[in-house]
Formats: sequence, structure tokens, C-alpha cells
Amino acid sequence: MIELYYDSFDLACIIHSQDLGTRTASDMLEKVWKQDNLYLTPYYRTNLRSLYLDVHYWIDYLCDKPLIDREFPSIQKDFMSFGKEVNEGAFVTDYFDIDLFFKMKRLQILYLDGQDYVRMKLRTLLKAYGYKRRTQKLLKYFHECLMFYHMQTYLRGKEECDIGEIGLDEMIIIRII
Repeated sequence: MIELYYDSFDLACIIHSQDLGTRTASDMLEKVWKQDNLYLTPYYRTNLRSLYLDVHYWIDYLCDKPLIDREFPSIQKDFMSFGKEVNEGAFVTDYFDIDLFFKMKRLQILYLDGQDYVRMKLRTLLKAYGYKRRTQKLLKYFHECLMFYHMQTYLRGKEECDIGEIGLDEMIIIRII
């Protein structure tokens, strides 16, 4: 479950994908640190300064990702000349994962959009992450994320629903409970 905590890279991805300005991003980070602290990786729960610095490091990376990724072989050679090894995964990474969706939606609802819900078709959610149908493993992971982030799915009319039992073209509404 540790991957469900917000880390600096997740927050940077959210800020970058939402194209937030510096002031809005800083306000959001401060609110997350003060009000959603239990969802942060333990390292950042007592260190707001490190959170700011690490998030901004990743934002800079995401802004120049293609250029930095092209330079990775040169960085790797430099490390090898000193007898060190560098993990490629620490530098070259694609930035959306399915748990990031739930993190982003939670932060949008609580701190960004001013709405207390997010609405979308289930098919759109699945398609965004390369799925065409629901598997038991995927549904289990969705339910874990919904429980962890204290979120609930509804149909129109505030009727609670289970995403495993509704049609793919149903409009779902996600709220914080």
C-alpha cells in the first residue's frame, strides 16, 4: 500500500498535468502537507521544505523530460567511470500510473477545482490506462484505491454503485466520503 501514498513525483505529475501556476501549486502543496498529511509518504510528513524542493525538482524534470532522457546514457557512462552504478528507473520514467488517477482526483476535489465531485464514463477511465474491459485484479485494485482515499462512486441521483457491476458507458461520479 506504500505506493498509494503521495510522493514528490506524484505531486509533481499532478501539478504538471494540471498546468498549475507557481502560487497555486505552492498553495496546494501546503494544504496537502497540513490537511492531507496522513496520505503523504512518511518522509515528507514532518518536512515541508523537502517536499517543496523535491516536487520542484520533479517538475523541472517533467518540463524537459525528452531532453533529459536523451542524456541518460552520458550520465550512466559518467557514473561507470567512477565505479558507480545508476538505476535507470530513478531517472527515466513515464509519468502516469493508475494509482495516480485516484491521487489526482482526490486532490482536484479537495484543493483545486472547487467542485466536490468528479464525473466521467467508466469506459473513459479504463481507456486512459490502456484497458478495454474490467478484470477481477483491476477491480480489486480500484476498490483498494477507493477505500484508501476515502472515495465512493455514484450514479446520477447520488445512487451508490460498484464499478464492477455497472455498464462501461455509465457515467460515474466520484466523491470524497
